[in-house]
Amino acid sequence: MSASASSWMRFWEGGGDNSNGSKNGRKSPAGPKATIHSDFIRSTPHQNSSLALEASLRNSIRRRAKRIVTNPYITQFMAFVVLFDAYCNWSDIDARAQEERPPEILQIGSVVCLSLYTIEVILLTVGQGRSVLKDSMFILDLCVIVCGFLEMILDSVASDLAARVSILSILRLLRLGRVVRLVRLFGKIRALRELQKLVTMISTCLKALAWSFVFCFIVMTIWAMLLVELVHPLIQELNANTSVFADCNQCLRATSSVMHANLLLFKTVIAGDSWGKIAVPVIEAHPATAIIFVGSLLTIVFGVLNLIVAVVVDTFADARDRDVLNLAEEMEQDLAHDKTYLERMFKRIDLEDAGKLSLDQLVQGARNDAEFQSRLRVMDIDEMDLVQLFEMIDTDGSGFIEPNEFIRPLSRWVHDSKTAPRFIKYNMMRAMAQQEEPPGQSAPY
Repeated sequence: MSASASSWMRFWEGGGDNSNGSKNGRKSPAGPKATIHSDFIRSTPHQNSSLALEASLRNSIRRRAKRIVTNPYITQFMAFVVLFDAYCNWSDIDARAQEERPPEILQIGSVVCLSLYTIEVILLTVGQGRSVLKDSMFILDLCVIVCGFLEMILDSVASDLAARVSILSILRLLRLGRVVRLVRLFGKIRALRELQKLVTMISTCLKALAWSFVFCFIVMTIWAMLLVELVHPLIQELNANTSVFADCNQCLRATSSVMHANLLLFKTVIAGDSWGKIAVPVIEAHPATAIIFVGSLLTIVFGVLNLIVAVVVDTFADARDRDVLNLAEEMEQDLAHDKTYLERMFKRIDLEDAGKLSLDQLVQGARNDAEFQSRLRVMDIDEMDLVQLFEMIDTDGSGFIEPNEFIRPLSRWVHDSKTAPRFIKYNMMRAMAQQEEPPGQSAPY
């Protein structure tokens, strides 16, 4: 064996230490040396089994907790619990307004609802882990539970009813925030979709409504300053000469300051309360003041309020376009409803109840079934195109259309106007496939 080969053998057997005590031409540091083997590091069988068992148990618990929370029956039951808890809060507020205690059964029901909320939060935490902290609804539920337990503690400590009412009034109202969770249920029930849209519109347009209030207040303040500067002296003069406002002290104070004038405009222009009580006598005595009264009416009612409506609608439209999750969920619901509709149509066309349609049955269904005729008309398909439609949706080439082959394309194609491009694409692909087939051999002579 050569010297170089023996040196490499000593290197590997000695854990990377060659005969010169160096590695890659570099001297090793002084001190004890760790022996490095070529085998992979492996854990002991006991560690492997214990870790695998622990991970399997953790995943099993997480899956079961998530399955319980996402169960539709559990979701509907918790919606009923939220409504019952709201009724308990309603009764408690009425009882405290009368300085009485609510019925004992409603108190027990409130405690049961709080316990169910706690169990739900624990299951959500176990099932989703730390990621659940990113959900705003979970944070709301957590705040409700903490306020509920604080309410129970303070209720047991406070002996005076008046003190208990002042301490617990805000905490009890926070529990009504659970009603917001019903928005999720509204989105899952087709009959409540419009209600879900109303709630979503309010939640997405809060910022726009706040700025709309500021803008409306600014416009009213401009008109209020004109009322104080120009109309207030005329009202004082009119009252001194004719005593027309002798029985209305509020009319004399209505234009005495900018804030009082703002209140006057809000009450008369926006709320429509007694507009002519001040405006009509002043306009009759001084017609030029009609510019201020009528101008404020036109700019605020027909200008600012209509602009607010337009901005709110536009904000909701933008939020709806960005809300991809809700749009996808609505599309899934429409697709499921359309699938059920097409299944019934397929059964009506399949007179022989064979579970498949031939070309003759498809043509007869197009002639006799009014709903199938309407769908074909929307897709811009006439009777001459039925043969090509049959060949396109008969993907397996069996000569019959099965329910899946009938439902899937008719459900997708009816929502767009691409029937003609689909036919052209199909014909081009068929022509290309025919060209790629090897030419048949000529018959021998």
